[in-house]
Amino acid sequence: MSSFVKKRVPVHTVFVCLCLALLLLMACGTGHGYLKKELKYIEIYKKVRKGVVNITSISITYDFFYRPVPVSGVGSGVIISKKGYIVTNYHVVGNAKKLEVTLSDGSKWPAKVVGVARKSDLAVIRISAPEKKLTPLKFGDSRSLKVGQEVLAVGNPFGLKQTLTAGTISFIGRNIRDEKGRIFRDLIQTDAAINPGNSGGPLLNTDGEVIGINSAIISPTGSNIGIGFAIPSHKVKALLPGLLGPWARWLSYLFAIIFLWFIFKMVFRKRKHGY
Repeated sequence: MSSFVKKRVPVHTVFVCLCLALLLLMACGTGHGYLKKELKYIEIYKKVRKGVVNITSISITYDFFYRPVPVSGVGSGVIISKKGYIVTNYHVVGNAKKLEVTLSDGSKWPAKVVGVARKSDLAVIRISAPEKKLTPLKFGDSRSLKVGQEVLAVGNPFGLKQTLTAGTISFIGRNIRDEKGRIFRDLIQTDAAINPGNSGGPLLNTDGEVIGINSAIISPTGSNIGIGFAIPSHKVKALLPGLLGPWARWLSYLFAIIFLWFIFKMVFRKRKHGY
């Protein structure tokens, strides 16, 4: 006959096992089956979705017989002020004859262009919506980004509003040339899915801060293949004062004219005196 000897498990061993099990549950998720990363993404989406808008533009082209034909386009934008200011890409609104902004609650508002920076592919538009409907997003510092850092993109790809995608930063400081030959410098490259309609929407860090404005993709098919680009937030913040205040642009023109007049006067004076 075989005999069994009962051994008592030390109390501290049981305690250690319980602690490890608890830590494992905390690392894996909650009782609802969500992973910790998933919970973070869900929280970020709830936090920022009201600050992302859908922009519909109507531009005019002409057919073979030179008859005007309205063409509709879609893009995204980021609310930056309770006063109704929205930042987006220039190529989303640049040639539009009519602009309409759809907020996260589905309400639609006519918009007008306030300022543009063509070379940087940025623009600011404005709507006259009540402040309670507007949720400005916070901008982070894109100068501290690292390759491999997790990022999220929110926008309206192909008109599918409030779409969230996730990925990582693939490269920082990328220079690209568009189909018109223009060179865009110092862009953030990401593999987060960016498609037509995402342009003008935010690229976010895991704190829900805007670290870039999604701008372009490289793709032989016109849709995402894992190579997207965003304008860094520190460049956007540097350009915003001039985009928000039209007087800044006119003052720059005035100073340029005064400077040219001063140079012309000096040259004319030297020639007049035979210098």
